[in-house]
Amino acid sequence: MKKFKKISKILILTMSLTLLGGCGHKSNKSILNDMIDKYSAYCTLGEYKGIEYDETKTVVDDELVNSRVQDLLSNYSTTEYVTTGTAQIGDTVNIDFVGSIDGVEFEGGNTNGAGYDLTLGSGTFIDGFEDQIIGHSIGDEFNVYTTFPEDYSPNPDLAGKEAVFAVTLNSIVQTVTPEYTDEFVAANTDYSTIAEYEQSIRDSLSETYADSDSTANKTAVMEAALANAVINEYPTQEIEKFVDEQVESVEEQASQYGYDLGTYLAAYSFTSEEMYRDYIGGIFKDFIEEKIVVCAIAKAENITVSDDEIKDYKQKIMDSYGITDEDAFAEIYTNEEVIYYTLADKVAEFLVENAVPTVATGTDAE
Repeated sequence: MKKFKKISKILILTMSLTLLGGCGHKSNKSILNDMIDKYSAYCTLGEYKGIEYDETKTVVDDELVNSRVQDLLSNYSTTEYVTTGTAQIGDTVNIDFVGSIDGVEFEGGNTNGAGYDLTLGSGTFIDGFEDQIIGHSIGDEFNVYTTFPEDYSPNPDLAGKEAVFAVTLNSIVQTVTPEYTDEFVAANTDYSTIAEYEQSIRDSLSETYADSDSTANKTAVMEAALANAVINEYPTQEIEKFVDEQVESVEEQASQYGYDLGTYLAAYSFTSEEMYRDYIGGIFKDFIEEKIVVCAIAKAENITVSDDEIKDYKQKIMDSYGITDEDAFAEIYTNEEVIYYTLADKVAEFLVENAVPTVATGTDAE
């Protein structure tokens, strides 16, 4: 017997596993019952109810809303090149320069009048360069004296050498952000006022995080249930069949490009066919382990799914991946896969409902 390893995801939706070798016109109910009976027999369940887990529960606060507002304002911001004033640390300035060593211009050290935007204090240029611009007025022409680092990798020929840059300070670059008003919102969004727009953000974020939080919590409890279960046996013929099919598929792809299998696999960092077989077999084994436990819990708790639930979950997958054509969907997912994914999600919901959340954690917007 083997204790389950933790796996990082509840569902593997990115692989076409083609688990069912042809089921004719069997009903969804028949496929479901056969699948549950088959896979549930492979394991002994451990604790799966009352699981303690760190709950993910995002609060959509003002900070998250304001971040989206700033994104909008940034999209409508403009750049202004100011031709008066003095350069200060933190300013973004536009400069031209010509670099030379011992009086000889070196390759890559000339802006050729195209201008370069540089934020003073950012450390973008070599030490001392930016500091010598600070305090100069727009329009000034002056020399900047620097020494390239000993480990200067962009051009080792310059490493450790003293250089002089003839610099022209063209302008200070300023970002002009539009004023956030009802008028701005009405002109640039589908809403008439700030209040309406921000409410739409809250609604959208709430929906997004409700989905992502739900997925995170389902994953947490499913991983715990997997870790607590014990495999008694694997469907080895099914695993071997899947691996053989994948190797045959890759070998066919290699042939189309004029390569043998070994050369083709080496391009993807697989040093041998056996290494690739172990990799593919490991991925499929993780999927099978999850499927065994899902089916065992479904059998123990008499959890089933209806035709309508299967149809709804299929639509959810199609919407998630932007698939609109039924035939295109059928080329990726078998009917048994859709039935299983629907069942797995329902089992995960059951586990969450019967679990014990311990610590609520928020999620920041990216």
